[in-house]
Amino acid sequence: MRTPGADFELAAGFLYCEGIVKHRDDILRISYCVDSNRDGEQRYNIVNVNLREELTPDLQPLEGHFFTSSACGICGKASLEALRLRGCSVMSDAMEVSTDVIYSLSEQLRSAQSVFSTTGGIHAAGLFVF
Repeated sequence: MRTPGADFELAAGFLYCEGIVKHRDDILRISYCVDSNRDGEQRYNIVNVNLREELTPDLQPLEGHFFTSSACGICGKASLEALRLRGCSVMSDAMEVSTDVIYSLSEQLRSAQSVFSTTGGIHAAGLFVF
């Protein structure tokens, strides 16, 4: 389940969180389905991801046992340790962000949510680079 939009980013994030890819360079191409046997509307509900040829992920542990949701990436994991085991780096203790910047992030996120402004009914996540 997902609200349409940012489908490629959602697919890439899912593959990263499941440990299938470790770096952005592992993904060669992401595209919508172009299978003429599919109903035209459904083509945009299927995303194809092409990985580097030498990357051979072990998909067997994931077979029929996973789902994605609109929850944050941590909600699907049993603990923060599960993210560390996947190789997710820990932020440096030396990073500092001013209070003014922290207070401005909510409005920056809201200004990028045009569908939320109309419906009031979707979730969002934001990535802010400092």
